[in-house]
Amino acid sequence: MAQHGIAGAASRDVRFAQANGKAKSFFLSWSRGDPLRTPSPQPQCPASSSHLPHLSCLCPWQPSHTLSHTNPLPCLLRTDTKTPRFSCILYALKTTQQVQVRGEVVKFKVKRRVVVADQYRRPRTNAQTSMSTSASGQQLSFTPQMPQIYAKQWAELIRGKHGIEIVSDYDQGNGNIRFPVVPGEPQTVTVLVQNCGAEVVTLQRFQPRQQSQELSFTDEQGAMQGQSLLLHPGGMYPIQVRCLTTCNGHFSAVLFFEFTKEPDDPFSISRYVAAIAKSQLAKDLGPSAPFQPYEASLQRLVTVVTEDGIPPASSLKNELEREVPLGTYRYPKSLKDTILLGPNTSASSSWAAMCSLLEAPLQAENYHQKFQLLLHLEEIQMEVDIRRYDMQDVTMVQDRALLVLDVPGVAENRPSLLRGDHLFAHLSSERDHSPLVRYKGYVHSVELEKVRLGFSSKLQKMFVNNLKFDVTFTFSRLPLQVQHRAAVLAMRRGLSSLLFPSASCHKSLFPGPFQPRWFNHKLETNEEQCRAVTHIVTGMSRPAPYLIFGPPGTGKTVTMVEAIKQVWTCFKDARILACAPSNSATDLLCQCLIKDIAPQNIYRLIASSRNHREVPADIMPCCNWDDEQSSYVYPSKEHLRQYRIIITTLVTAGRLVSANFPPGFFSHVFIDECGHAVEPESVVAIAGLLAPMDQETNPNGGQLVLAGDPKQLGPVLTSPLAIQHGLGTSLLERLMLHNPLYKKLSGGYDPQFITKLLWNYRSHEAILRIPNELFYDNELKVCKSNGLDIQNLYCTWEELPKKGFPIIFHGVCGEDQREAKSPSFFNTAEIEVLVHYLKKLLQSQGKGSCPTVSPKEIGIISPYRKQVEKIRKAITSLDPDLQKLPDISQLKVGSVEEFQGQERHVILISTVRSCSTYLQFDQTFRLGFLKNPKRLNVAITRAKALLIVVGNPAVLSKDHHWHRFLRYCKEEGGYTGYPYEDESTAEDRLADDLHVLQLNV
Repeated sequence: MAQHGIAGAASRDVRFAQANGKAKSFFLSWSRGDPLRTPSPQPQCPASSSHLPHLSCLCPWQPSHTLSHTNPLPCLLRTDTKTPRFSCILYALKTTQQVQVRGEVVKFKVKRRVVVADQYRRPRTNAQTSMSTSASGQQLSFTPQMPQIYAKQWAELIRGKHGIEIVSDYDQGNGNIRFPVVPGEPQTVTVLVQNCGAEVVTLQRFQPRQQSQELSFTDEQGAMQGQSLLLHPGGMYPIQVRCLTTCNGHFSAVLFFEFTKEPDDPFSISRYVAAIAKSQLAKDLGPSAPFQPYEASLQRLVTVVTEDGIPPASSLKNELEREVPLGTYRYPKSLKDTILLGPNTSASSSWAAMCSLLEAPLQAENYHQKFQLLLHLEEIQMEVDIRRYDMQDVTMVQDRALLVLDVPGVAENRPSLLRGDHLFAHLSSERDHSPLVRYKGYVHSVELEKVRLGFSSKLQKMFVNNLKFDVTFTFSRLPLQVQHRAAVLAMRRGLSSLLFPSASCHKSLFPGPFQPRWFNHKLETNEEQCRAVTHIVTGMSRPAPYLIFGPPGTGKTVTMVEAIKQVWTCFKDARILACAPSNSATDLLCQCLIKDIAPQNIYRLIASSRNHREVPADIMPCCNWDDEQSSYVYPSKEHLRQYRIIITTLVTAGRLVSANFPPGFFSHVFIDECGHAVEPESVVAIAGLLAPMDQETNPNGGQLVLAGDPKQLGPVLTSPLAIQHGLGTSLLERLMLHNPLYKKLSGGYDPQFITKLLWNYRSHEAILRIPNELFYDNELKVCKSNGLDIQNLYCTWEELPKKGFPIIFHGVCGEDQREAKSPSFFNTAEIEVLVHYLKKLLQSQGKGSCPTVSPKEIGIISPYRKQVEKIRKAITSLDPDLQKLPDISQLKVGSVEEFQGQERHVILISTVRSCSTYLQFDQTFRLGFLKNPKRLNVAITRAKALLIVVGNPAVLSKDHHWHRFLRYCKEEGGYTGYPYEDESTAEDRLADDLHVLQLNV
């Protein structure tokens, strides 16, 4: 053994483990033959219990720290004592529970404070505002406040003054008077104006404002008409409120009462009056508990000890090389501090530097730095958002060697948990303990909402039924890591001509004119699809990428699949990588390709975390699942060379990058649904895999093909700063927005670089008209179905307000509600209407004018998670007629994002929003349909034959795009339900009221 330090001392390599279970090795020295034992009384060991607080300066995972007799840590020494032996220090640390010693592993118990930097919250600042003005003069607001329009004014308006109180038997607090009504039955309630003071007060008048037409008000002495009356001490004056409605809903008005009392100034008091008509279904779907706004719990400083769990057993046969390293790419702590502190603080210089990089135009020179910053900002916000899923006081069930945890929402990736991921759990009864023992549980499987977890044997032995745990979730950093690496490799591998193209080399890959033998003969009659395939095969755009701009239902995937087949046929040495952001889109590419290409030419590389039961059966023969081993396999590069077409998701393509395929191995890279991916995610499939064309060094260089629609939803992100500064803009959208090669000119797009598909094969002309007008320059053309005329199936349905117009806009005056700790909104009045139409569709099918439709041909879309949950509950649990229908479970209810890329014969949309107060809230947090035209576009264009929209017209009309759609429905006779007249916004009218009344509050 090598000697180190003083004579007679021996060195050993001892692993110090951090609290997170990861270990690093450090070179430690102690005297040979010095066992771990109680230190002798003389000399006194300085690491006594009275000195242990000072051990916090010990950082064992810093490689520069070496514990030896010649280099002791200063914090462990005193000048008046001899240097202690290492075993003496270690014994003191062990007996005071500062470390755990297991063999040659020393695990430190580390005090840690979990600090999150929420980019939506206002940071601590010395200034009155958290707005920073950039050098360009643009304000950067990343912490907008929750909307509380006129909140302070309202609080003052409802307060009793000078002894005057306004009361009712239906008072709900906060100035709200709510009473129940039954449709078709008039209901009258009394609002009393009382003088509880000792002086006479004059009621000058009262006025109802923002009044629903279902409400009417009467009073005996005409105060509503301006007749003043005296209220003597102890006196009262009744106001009668009457409601008569023909439908369920939420009908309201704001009452303003004006008073005078000499010699004081005039004063006012207000009340909000609402009549609520609810069915039993709406009552059953009501809030389970009063809404409690989310508050991040204060993280106190505690000592954490982590007990590692049991990962899932893996027989993964991994022969795919790892030659290109994948770094951790952790964000610097200083960046989180900058976000926490904000501008106008001690971090102002860091904030300015961050803003300078964020505002700089993206270019080759700052490509790596800017995307790394954007990805860091996204990860910091992901750490905040994942905390919302944490659970307290939950129980688990033992299943042999595993524990099973119910995680609501996990089936919808809320939170996302895959095999091999992990979470942390600690006993609820010990949440205030220090040290806190937390148990790391590895995900073995996920089945619906049940997660099977492998914990340590220590927890398994102590486990009993009904033991309560607090659970903390984590997220996988692998997608972030491969994106970081892609951003770094992009310019190192010379991709500037691909990512910032300026021209074409006008060199064709195809000798002579291209005369294809079409695999899909339907393309022969579609000029745009033929043109796109021809330009892709000839490669005339190189080194610039070729773009397929595919509006909804125009066949962009069909076009890309045909191009792949033609490349595979025409170039026998072509090597093709086909990718998409999601497994479903990638599976679809594979399913389309194997119709004409033998499976032995195609390899579908699937991530080992995916449940193999989710893989479509028809592509199993060409994917990397091994039935004999019951496991995924990752074959070597040599084995993958046998396949001319490899298909993966964009993130899994990072495994191919790690394998370090030789430059030029892939001649073509195709990315479908490119608009759904952030740019670094798309670059994962390019950087390190595709060598761009260069006339001198690589004349036959690769072709990049991107397909997507920038007018539809982009990637799902969490960081407002990252979104504001470009991370939400896909590679395809950036090229179309900022690169001259892809700009639309007076004559249209340049077909050498981009083709816009124009023929819509999906929707009825009436359904397509408004999206075509608002988003696609009225260029889309409807292609009639060759076989069954699906588009016209519902044109004579008896529920249509106007026959021949297969759109219904059903106006509903509902109420935005929330429950318990969920921030998401729901609207029970809209659910009632949805259930009504759903029953008409499913119970009357095949009778009269209602065609036969199965539940799987119907989709229900809502932008709010809680509304989706309530709709599912109504269909599957509460409505006795629907829940007993066969295959009702196949009826999909989901968000707009979940329906992107899909289609249904019938689409029903619940917009939810009925209170204009929350419009700024929605815009800030990118929720709902308002101020989000892409979400509106996607939702409407999912429908083939029938579109039913349920919503509040007065609120929706405040948005330009929705206002156009509403006007269209009214003009064409498709509007029904709550009477609607175009009028100014509620906020504007309330502001006018406050101004006109000159309320002296």
